[in-house]
Amino acid sequence: MIKSKYKVKIGITMGDPSGIGPAVTLKSVERLKGVAELVIIGDAWVLSKIRGHKVTSASIIDLANVARKNFVFGKVSAEYGRASLDYLGRALQMLKEKKIDCLVTSPVSKEA
Repeated sequence: MIKSKYKVKIGITMGDPSGIGPAVTLKSVERLKGVAELVIIGDAWVLSKIRGHKVTSASIIDLANVARKNFVFGKVSAEYGRASLDYLGRALQMLKEKKIDCLVTSPVSKEA
């Protein structure tokens, strides 16, 4: 087996801020720790609200695009749908600019 010092840089979008996306993202980051260089594209404040999880093994591109006032997990909202699209748009831009090598998307709400 050929070993390389180069680690793949994986961009992970956070998905729907009020859905399961943030939790899925954090669990994925924990499992992939040390395997690749991980970059989360999302909202750091929302990620900080996930109980029992702390981002230590990934960098975060914080779009800070979720209103803090009245934020509720489990709420379907057009605002959260737009936020999901913002994460995807930034990730695609990073992919085109070769700032990440590949992209993984967390779940989004089709209703939002």
